[in-house]
Amino acid sequence: MEGYAIGLAVGLGAGIAIGISIGRKQKPWSELTAAERKNRIIAIAVGGVLLVAGVVVFLVRLIS
Repeated sequence: MEGYAIGLAVGLGAGIAIGISIGRKQKPWSELTAAERKNRIIAIAVGGVLLVAGVVVFLVRLIS
């Protein structure tokens, strides 16, 4: 169980650090071209799917 807590803490810390560093460099939505908007939507969708998959894997391993 210690491994889960350590992994969760490291994952949250890394995710917050990456999110802050990426979030500062982005242009406002109104200044994006159509291709940039499409790419950003795809990136958000992929991130959401990976988040859900990670939570599912975590819960399945926790139950097992």
